[in-house]
Amino acid sequence: MYEYTDNASFDTLFDYQYSLINRPMKLYEFYKILTPISAKVGCGHTAVWMPFSYWQIGADNLFPLRIKFINDDIVVTGTYNDSLHIPYGSRIHRINDRFIGEIINEIRTNYSADAFNVNFINAQIERRFPLIYSRRFGFYENYKVSYSTPIMSAARTAMLSPADNQSVRKVVFENFDHPELEFDLIEDKSTAVMTIKTFSYYDRVEYFKDYVDSCFNIIHESKIKNLILDLRGNDGGDPFCSVPLFSYLEPKPLPYYAEPYGKYSEFADPIPLAEKHFTGNLYTLIDGRCFSTNGHFCSLLDYHNIGKFVGTPSGSSYKCNAGKNAHFTLINTGIMLYIGRSTFAAAVEGMDKTKPVEPDYPVEFTYDDFLKRKDVVMDKALDLIEKTKD
Repeated sequence: MYEYTDNASFDTLFDYQYSLINRPMKLYEFYKILTPISAKVGCGHTAVWMPFSYWQIGADNLFPLRIKFINDDIVVTGTYNDSLHIPYGSRIHRINDRFIGEIINEIRTNYSADAFNVNFINAQIERRFPLIYSRRFGFYENYKVSYSTPIMSAARTAMLSPADNQSVRKVVFENFDHPELEFDLIEDKSTAVMTIKTFSYYDRVEYFKDYVDSCFNIIHESKIKNLILDLRGNDGGDPFCSVPLFSYLEPKPLPYYAEPYGKYSEFADPIPLAEKHFTGNLYTLIDGRCFSTNGHFCSLLDYHNIGKFVGTPSGSSYKCNAGKNAHFTLINTGIMLYIGRSTFAAAVEGMDKTKPVEPDYPVEFTYDDFLKRKDVVMDKALDLIEKTKD
């Protein structure tokens, strides 16, 4: 508990937050008293969650827009409803008469992340904004949004109908619904692209391993020289999935975990090298959603200098707390507290647990790139590959 915030600071915080319990309040108001405490632990697997009954109350009253951070702007990327009433690429200025910057800053300072990793926090806000907003500010029958369009800087106002809980969660938690595993060969077949959005195939490990085996069988038979491993948006999952992938990329048998961890204890021993392991040029695409198991995986690639990273800083490092999670339900409110009770660390030495995995080739994403729907991270990787041919 005191890994990132000392005991005295917690005592002061507890006293102050407790003093705020001085009047009758709505459930989301009490929830906001708790989040500064859980956020100060500095653990992405330790957080307070609203009870299921809360979402039933406002099941049809969630914020309807999908958003993205571009520099200092909050930009509209889509909707959870049937139609988008604010143009794609519009900049949001206010929601319900409150400046969007104030809303985002309040969320940032109260969101749980490993070592307070802001890259992870921003990625989570982008992904889960309707749910986060409702947890902090309640539900609305309509949402008043002030915005400016891509072609007009003058602010406009729209009253938007809310989205329903099911539509939002279908998108927000799609990584838990076994998203499609993708593999493509590019043009002259000297380059392959593996897209792995998650390692969360806990009940389909053999399916995942078969996918990995089949990809590298094609890579081997086609004599592929360059592999782009797209891990953007991959927020972790099962080491029984990530370890087989690592066996194809490591240069020699290497341990995956620093210590034997329960059912993963075998991963503290050197991982046997896959028969058709890849020996070409590896380019791994990363972003702020790279978290948990994916943090371990990327840290190992970084530590052993396996390939190059392209994109933006990751959302975690070589260490996280998960597994054997404790779950407590507060009696009067039903608010749930989840605590990661086991520490998992990748088999590395000398790395800073407070620092994310940094890209070897950082990529800036501009507003113009967004409007043109350009994948600048993938473009950068392909450009690097093209330059190796010269």
